[in-house]
Amino acid sequence: MGRLIFEPSGYKVKWGVETLELLAKEFALLQFLYHHRERAFTRDQLLDQVWPMEFPVERTVDDHIYRLRKKLGVWRHIQINTVRGYGYSLTVKEPKSMFNPSVADRDVNTSMREIFKKYHLFGQGKSMLVLATQQDILGFEVDPFYAVYLKFIQGDIAWFLEAEDLPMETRLYWLLLLYRGVNPEPQQMLHYCQLAVAHRLLSPQEHREMKILNILEVYADAGLALEAMKRFEETRKTVEAEELSGFVMPVAIMEMYVYVLAGELEQADAVSERLGSLLRDAPYLREIGRFRIVQGLLNLRRGREQEAEQCFDEGLDVLEMSLNVPLRMISLSQIMRYIAHNYPGLEMARKYALIYESLDQKHGLSKHKRSLEAIIGRALSIF
Repeated sequence: MGRLIFEPSGYKVKWGVETLELLAKEFALLQFLYHHRERAFTRDQLLDQVWPMEFPVERTVDDHIYRLRKKLGVWRHIQINTVRGYGYSLTVKEPKSMFNPSVADRDVNTSMREIFKKYHLFGQGKSMLVLATQQDILGFEVDPFYAVYLKFIQGDIAWFLEAEDLPMETRLYWLLLLYRGVNPEPQQMLHYCQLAVAHRLLSPQEHREMKILNILEVYADAGLALEAMKRFEETRKTVEAEELSGFVMPVAIMEMYVYVLAGELEQADAVSERLGSLLRDAPYLREIGRFRIVQGLLNLRRGREQEAEQCFDEGLDVLEMSLNVPLRMISLSQIMRYIAHNYPGLEMARKYALIYESLDQKHGLSKHKRSLEAIIGRALSIF
């Protein structure tokens, strides 16, 4: 099924190859209704949710609804309905289309999966998303893994909270990564990850990734960088023995991060130099973004505030290009935590806190924090 793509920078909305340009308030209203489709809202609820900092009157909602309906007329499958005596709701129906025989062609679907794998490797999340929205026109089916992965990189926590048809061993892995993005207490995050690993609650591939990569950063976040460093050798042996070429740079970035938090700056420099060489040959967006974030932390540790801020900004910009909402949130959490712990009162701290708050408001991650804890807790409760 197709979906609307919202581009806040130009107040544009896309469905397939078609684009609509909206006014700012129309854009905000449509985005809210679309993210809460099939639900009815009163005018007061819309005023509170869409324009909380303003004081429009109920008539304002009616005016924007009227204009939106006119502009959405070209997309008959998207309707804003009047709920008599209550308010408005939005419904989306899949537009009718001719069946493309290529949908059932194995070669076409295999080729498209290879393209998705390449985009995944390069960190081109936006490219993957655009391709997925064109599947009906191009005549292919998105691979099940990438259908889930696209929900993840968009930070769609609500979808994962309700995805009960997804095996818990897979769902739990994504929920844990999303939970990192809501800036939890590092000790709580570590406890969750330790239980998941110790009791092998994840699928084999996700268990491996959690054990040799993700949990090691969490150890460092929780003030246990030395414990993480003790596990480096096992990680390196696993990557080499299983020929996990796609893990080489993520593991190196993780090691550099742990070294910085441990105060082992010479080791961090050595890894940084190696990463610089690797990224010149393979300039993958996701890895470039994370590398710049950790370089910023290293610069800050040396008292180079201006260089650190430049690295942070570049890293966050690249991660935005890559379209990976959870990774941006995790990176911002690490920046804020590092500054608060080592340089309280630093001027740039407020800047990154505001960026985090803006992203959180836009994607609504923190509002699902309790629900995430409840589901993760239930999955781990037998232990």
